Amino acid sequence: MVTNIRTRCSGVSRGNKGFTLIEMAIVLIIIGIIIGAVVKGKDIIRGAEQKKIYTKFFSEWRIAYLNFYDRTGKILGDTNNDGQADGIACALLLSGGAGPPSYYGIVPVGLEPPTTNGTNACTYNYTDSGGNIRNLIVTFLYEGTAGTYNYMQILTIPNELAIAIDRIIDGEADGTAGDFLNATGTSDWGMTPTTTTTARWKMRF
Repeated sequence: MVTNIRTRCSGVSRGNKGFTLIEMAIVLIIIGIIIGAVVKGKDIIRGAEQKKIYTKFFSEWRIAYLNFYDRTGKILGDTNNDGQADGIACALLLSGGAGPPSYYGIVPVGLEPPTTNGTNACTYNYTDSGGNIRNLIVTFLYEGTAGTYNYMQILTIPNELAIAIDRIIDGEADGTAGDFLNATGTSDWGMTPTTTTTARWKMRF
């Protein structure tokens, strides 16, 4: 009887060996793959959102700017009729004003404002990788010092989004070259992805 009991206990002890190093390594590899997939998935989602902002918001404002010129021969946001955009408020970009020229808004000439999730057609809410909601603000201005061109000004744009937009427009993320520029004049968009800056997109015909 004693021998049988010892045999059973011995059998239980021999069968309960735990995980081998190979098994633990396989588990760690699987966990790493899952974590990598989650991180990659977030990057893909963020990249898709950045492309959406470019296509549905920034690019649509550029199209409105070009179409406005085609229909009126005037620069959108030019309140003095001197060919230079004046950085006017959104309501005037949309509906125009009482002063000359009275038709400098896009709506009176039959153009639709871009679709947005912001408080008006000139703003867009973007959630950066740090979870901060950034209120992107668009208007049009003229640069007469470092060059003579009208441009779309984008306020409070995070570096991470500016880099993505710069690569779409210019093919590289250099804030001093091409049509999409860092208004601060730095050579890049900064090391901190969620820090905001001001961008300029040259409006060329």
